[in-house]
Amino acid sequence: MAEDNKGINYTRLALGAGLLAAAAVSIAVFVPRRRLALVTEPLASLAKLPLAAAVTTWAVRLWQDVTAPKAPVFDDLRPFDEF
Repeated sequence: MAEDNKGINYTRLALGAGLLAAAAVSIAVFVPRRRLALVTEPLASLAKLPLAAAVTTWAVRLWQDVTAPKAPVFDDLRPFDEF
């Protein structure tokens, strides 16, 4: 039988966090501040729109629904023996 991994995989979590940190540091070090301001200016104006708040709220609620505790699902299809 295949082993079910239901816990958090800390190795993957640490690797993902490390990659994100490396990307952020490399952008901060290698991209000049003026060029970064020119690139991020349209994104900053988009973040001020009410649509951005609505999408963020939707995403947070979706995440809460997905990660909410649920009752266990039993998919045992064997016949029930009454002995």
